[in-house]
Amino acid sequence: MLVPWTVLQPSERAQRWRQVGSAIAAASSVALLAASIWSRPFSAGLALLAASAAVVAWAAGRERATARFEIGVSATGEIELRESDPAASAPVAHEPPLHVAFAAPWLISLRRGAMLIPIWPDSLPHSVFRQLWVHLHWGRAGRRNHDQPSERTRIGAFAHH
Repeated sequence: MLVPWTVLQPSERAQRWRQVGSAIAAASSVALLAASIWSRPFSAGLALLAASAAVVAWAAGRERATARFEIGVSATGEIELRESDPAASAPVAHEPPLHVAFAAPWLISLRRGAMLIPIWPDSLPHSVFRQLWVHLHWGRAGRRNHDQPSERTRIGAFAHH
């Protein structure tokens, strides 16, 4: 394996961003509720919108029970993801392929079907996150460059025939 199987840990950085988003949503809901109460004439629709926004912010901020995953890169360069619970890791017959949605030094996002798997730097050991990032950045670029012949190669091929 190019990158060994490693369990994705819950990210404290993602938790902080979620808390900031929840605080902004709560402040917006309170401001909207205050505006509805002090408006002349009283706006029941605006009050209902404020209450709805508060409920949505609360629901979005709750912790979700998520499956724990292990990630690795095979010797062939394929990114592999599996559930870390041995009882739940029965092979799935038609599992959608894993695609890279976003890759940067501060966040990697993988997509499998409709599921988005964020990988924050603090969710893996530093060396493993760096290996994964380097593989995604340079490994994919290397394959793309070698798959397509360059313009110079194509022109040179025609010049010799």
